Amino acid sequence: MAGIIGVTGASGHLGRRVVELLLENVSAERIRALTRHPEKIADLAERGVSVGAGDFARPDELARALESVERLLLVSTDDLHPGARVRLHRQAIEAARKAGVRYVAYTSATRADTNPVSFMRDHAETEAALRESGLAWTFLRNNLYAETLLMVAPVALQTGVLQLPAGDGRVGFVAREDCARMAVAVLLDPAHEGKIYEVTGPEALGYAEAAAILSELSGRSVRYEPVSPEAYRQAMAAAGLPDFVVDAMTSMYQGVARGAFDLVTSAVQEVTGRAPLTVRQALEAQRAALQPAG
Repeated sequence: MAGIIGVTGASGHLGRRVVELLLENVSAERIRALTRHPEKIADLAERGVSVGAGDFARPDELARALESVERLLLVSTDDLHPGARVRLHRQAIEAARKAGVRYVAYTSATRADTNPVSFMRDHAETEAALRESGLAWTFLRNNLYAETLLMVAPVALQTGVLQLPAGDGRVGFVAREDCARMAVAVLLDPAHEGKIYEVTGPEALGYAEAAAILSELSGRSVRYEPVSPEAYRQAMAAAGLPDFVVDAMTSMYQGVARGAFDLVTSAVQEVTGRAPLTVRQALEAQRAALQPAG
């Protein structure tokens, strides 16, 4: 294969890492990095990567940026406004189809077709749209990133308590690095077309175990305390988060409590040839973020 490979969301953590890994495998001339913020990846342009405008809300502009792209990684948008993500994804898929893209790898979510979490239904609808598009596809159903623990770590480290409405649920946390390597593998090998991969880490951990890892890496004591969805909602609202974000996060942790994310597979090992990182290994690389400021 010698066609151009496109990556959306290239200024984000996952998209950028995919581009960096692609540069280790193909020439820069074969990579098109798409983002709403081209200025953020000017360094990639300096390395020879073609940088284009990649705003799903501007499908005509996106279609022009996708011209000559053969294989595309569609990184799901993080817009959690109800209905927004599916609309934007449908526009991106149609733009890809109009531009002549042949194949799309999509970053979906764990058990997308049955996941009870409110915003995970967006992934099921996007998968359906890709099936109906006539494009070849691969669905990368990524479990929750290990790095999401860094989002809840600051308050937990400050208070000593990690309070979430996740009950005793367990999560097959996956490192973002492994998700990036999975994406590169399927982009480079047509043998993965038409396949669905549940992408997970090597073990399913509860948040009590996650709190222990945060304690170990930060040197500060953290324990996990399950709370009710109502108590969590009140705390998040008091922190100033908008209602739609509070609803989404509450739904996600309730999904954890119900076992929606407890899946562990061997997909990373089988597809990339490397064992997936553990939560501890993934967070070890971010250890500085777990240290007190100053």
